[in-house]
Amino acid sequence: MGLLSSLRPHRRGALSGGGGGGGGQWQWSFLDAVWAVFLLAVVIFLALVFTPRRGEPLSASSSALAGATVPPCAASEVDLLPCEDPRRSSRLSREMNYYRERHCPARGEAPVCLVPPPRGYRVPVPWPESLHKIWHDNMPYGKIAERKDGSYLIEVDRLLRPGGYLIISGPPVQWKKQEKEWAELQEMALAFCYKLITVDGNTAIWKKPTEASCLPNQNGFNIDLCSTDDDPDQAWYFKLKKCVSKVSLADEIAVGSILKWPDRLSKPSARASLMDNGANLFELDTQKWVKRVSFYKKSLGVKLGTAKIRNVMDMNAYLGGLAAAAVSDPVWVMNVVPAQKPLTLGVIYDRGLIGVYHDWCEPFSTYPRTYDLIHADRINSLIRDPISGKSRCDLFDVMLEMDRILRPEGIAVVRDSPDVIDKAAQVAQSIRWTVQVHDSEPESGGTEKILVATKTFWKLPLT
Repeated sequence: MGLLSSLRPHRRGALSGGGGGGGGQWQWSFLDAVWAVFLLAVVIFLALVFTPRRGEPLSASSSALAGATVPPCAASEVDLLPCEDPRRSSRLSREMNYYRERHCPARGEAPVCLVPPPRGYRVPVPWPESLHKIWHDNMPYGKIAERKDGSYLIEVDRLLRPGGYLIISGPPVQWKKQEKEWAELQEMALAFCYKLITVDGNTAIWKKPTEASCLPNQNGFNIDLCSTDDDPDQAWYFKLKKCVSKVSLADEIAVGSILKWPDRLSKPSARASLMDNGANLFELDTQKWVKRVSFYKKSLGVKLGTAKIRNVMDMNAYLGGLAAAAVSDPVWVMNVVPAQKPLTLGVIYDRGLIGVYHDWCEPFSTYPRTYDLIHADRINSLIRDPISGKSRCDLFDVMLEMDRILRPEGIAVVRDSPDVIDKAAQVAQSIRWTVQVHDSEPESGGTEKILVATKTFWKLPLT
């Protein structure tokens, strides 16, 4: 009544449908304008709150934070590879086998569901028995391979260390009805000045020269050196080059010059020394991860060093410290260097480890159920833009992808600030993980929490 009583009599009459000299015509007062602006502000506020951000799956953050369980994908999606979907690839260009490259769904297009295990799936045979025995129902496939014409040798040269060896076993090496392809392969290797070491049956071995590239030279493939501003470490979403990258520090990182294993694992390489304060950072990072891995085993019960864990991924590897600290365990570690962070993959390879670049706002190129343990240090930094500080995608999307590539009963270890871990724990529960949250090592100063989660082994109901 307080608001209505402040309105002029003719305004009330108009509201009640009464007559009057105005004939029902609307007459605005200052208070009417204020009221209208208020209602408009309420509508805009509600729209902002309940409309998802551009590209964010409608059920992503809301489902996770509400405690709802994410539904399973259809049974036909047991081998879902979002960025290598043949249904999408079949519509793309065949030129240079472009359709075989990564082609990820746009933000918001990927299904928000948990990839189920195939019917008959069993927990994998533990190592080392798994070296000779697997359950066929877990991966019922034969040979999966694809060649990319002759241009692949340029990319091989970029990856191969000076003085390294290129071994090709099988077609086209002395292969019947592939004499032309075999001759072209030899000519291309000669253009790179690779030395043919031996040909034995269908296996050929070449050695890359340790000195600077012999290019430019006269060759029939129009191959030349790349420009001086080319960076061979830039490899994320770069097209295959038609030039050969120059190698910096060729003498220092060549096979025979770099430290031998296992010394190279714990000593900073020439490429590490190129980083600002690189040698010191290398030593500190190595020591830090020795302590952390020990803490994981002794205090958190992470079963590193047992037959339960063989395939490990480090989602934010930096210099490969976790992998180096676990070298005495019967594991192999896929070191992932986020593409938006310093390009340290060369240092990881100098240590004798393996790794790739990746953007965690996209699916990873591997089959579902690949890894026994996935480790994510500072997981929130994987989705944050390093310049603006804004989130490029949602934590839910990253953890949904972790679930896809983690095998049933596999372990996820996530460390970050307490507020990020609280959110990660809620997401983990929504994707059917069992969760434990722990304090970090004493030397971390209480700035971090550690989430240790186990992916439950659930199955689709029989139909």
